[in-house]
Amino acid sequence: MEYAQKVLARHRALEERRSRSKHFVDSVDCAYCGGSGVNPKYGHASRCPVCGASGKVKVTPPVVTCLRCFGSGREGGDLTCLACGGAGAVSVRKEAATCPKCRGTGEDGVFYCTPCKGQGVR
Repeated sequence: MEYAQKVLARHRALEERRSRSKHFVDSVDCAYCGGSGVNPKYGHASRCPVCGASGKVKVTPPVVTCLRCFGSGREGGDLTCLACGGAGAVSVRKEAATCPKCRGTGEDGVFYCTPCKGQGVR
């Protein structure tokens, strides 16, 4: 049953990847701490390492949801996503379009797509 849930979650994630759109904003809520400013790993005694306790992360517009962490800001549990730096969104060029090599999936076999750096847009 657990395997089936993983397959369904992966399918939903692939569907979300196809519907990503660009957002023209200057800041986003910190995905790593959920906008609270508190480090979720250590609780209220420590500040979020991504946003510095502000709850917001400045970005350069336009931005799209990070494919590596699916906008959560985390990889492998409590590790900060290296692709987006924990923000949950990555900056792209205004004229960016779906990557022709990976067709927007961000994957190339077992590795990430090199031309788009795993983000599905170039």
